[in-house]
Amino acid sequence: MKILVIGNGFIGSSIVHKLEQDGHELLIFSRTRKAGILSPQIIGDIFRWKDFLETLTWEPHVIVHTAWITSHGEYPEDSSNFDYAEFTARLADTVSKHKLKHLIVLGSCAEYGDQTGVSVAGITELKPNNLYAKQKIEAFNAAKFSLLGTEVRLTWARIFQPYGPYQDKKRLIPSIIGSLNKNLQVELHDTSCIRDWITTRDIASAISWIIKNDTPIEVDVGTGIGYTNNDVLQHVELLLGRSGQSAPTPSLPSVKTKVSLVGKDSPLFVLGWLPKDSLYSGLEWVIRS
Repeated sequence: MKILVIGNGFIGSSIVHKLEQDGHELLIFSRTRKAGILSPQIIGDIFRWKDFLETLTWEPHVIVHTAWITSHGEYPEDSSNFDYAEFTARLADTVSKHKLKHLIVLGSCAEYGDQTGVSVAGITELKPNNLYAKQKIEAFNAAKFSLLGTEVRLTWARIFQPYGPYQDKKRLIPSIIGSLNKNLQVELHDTSCIRDWITTRDIASAISWIIKNDTPIEVDVGTGIGYTNNDVLQHVELLLGRSGQSAPTPSLPSVKTKVSLVGKDSPLFVLGWLPKDSLYSGLEWVIRS
């Protein structure tokens, strides 16, 4: 199958590697060239629309759209969120007139906002509380409208808490590993929120599975198992042999604990897809990479 992958970041590159292993014919469109990718790579900017349109002359059967701003500390309210949402809407409108079979877009658990229980795609109310999440939802609604009544299948895959090799060093897991390797004490300012951590290789597995199987438009990509940041720290300490080195700063007491966790009744779980990594095996993979 001919698959166009937009973006080769730390999630996108894992998806590319998995789809290459599956034997698909790939074309990657991204701003930079990524080492280790065997498939052809076109260097370009999605915001130069005419340049991007040329990739569609390749006539892919599937497009996997992974590109969006994720710069640590900046992305929640960055104005470029409007641009990414506009591109996504324009992409959906354009492919509705092409011979594309399937458009897959990576959404985000941020679209659910502050929840106090598990989230289930298509059921849990979306409560975005920042520009990033709001524009993801705007893009989703626009794509859904454009593809309504067409033969193009749409999948909006909401990714929960991703981690993997080559992630931004400012993110939680890389920063914990970096600090412990330098014998620095780690301070956590949030030890109560429960998050669903999923490896990029499990995310890639889910995307591969979605391509091969019928799924609803909205799906969640997570593990269904929640951990606090303190749990993550303890796992990393154990793997590095530095248990008890850090003393996390306790979170202020709150009435309700925030939960970002995929529910067991979420579509992918019900249909038969399951992640392979535990938090321990995933962190071990990251540390050894």
